[in-house]
Amino acid sequence: MAARLESPAPTRAPRSSPVAKVSALAALLALAAALLACGDAKADADALRSLVNKEVAAINGKDLKALHEVWSQDNTILLFDVPPPGRFKGWDQIGRLWKDFFDKVSEIHMTVDAVQAEAQGPLGYATYDWSMTGRLGTYPLEDRGQATAIYRKEGGQWRMIHEHYSPVPPALAGQEKPASPAAAANPAASPSPSASPKTP
Repeated sequence: MAARLESPAPTRAPRSSPVAKVSALAALLALAAALLACGDAKADADALRSLVNKEVAAINGKDLKALHEVWSQDNTILLFDVPPPGRFKGWDQIGRLWKDFFDKVSEIHMTVDAVQAEAQGPLGYATYDWSMTGRLGTYPLEDRGQATAIYRKEGGQWRMIHEHYSPVPPALAGQEKPASPAAAANPAASPSPSASPKTP
């Protein structure tokens, strides 16, 4: 028997199952969503930085209404601040704290720097260094520290749900750089906080 030379039968591309098509489509959609989220994360971080600036402008302008617009109106919002009792929950308490402060202070000027902001999904945060000057009654006001603010997206808008102000202790307020290695090695050579002059 002689072998017949025939061209092989054309091969058909394998049919993909509906499950494979759906899986491929889902993977493409997930990739597209991830790429869009990267763009949204930057836009959201920029929006959070903008809210920090809006808060600072409201404080400098003693504008309680503008400050109110930065905060969520949820009853669980929380502010940790320096004045006793230190914990203020809900806008009623937080707004009252700011109103009392605005009533007592004049020539207020707050600045922030080193603002870092990040958002992931409906939550975001900002951290920053702050300084504040002005007059509290007849006394000069000079304070600085760090703050952390947590935001939640509500109805497509970012709103603050928690803020924590931490002042720099007065003994450290004048230090621009860390203590020298020699001072760290010999604590007796460093002045104690009680030896520092106190400001009224």
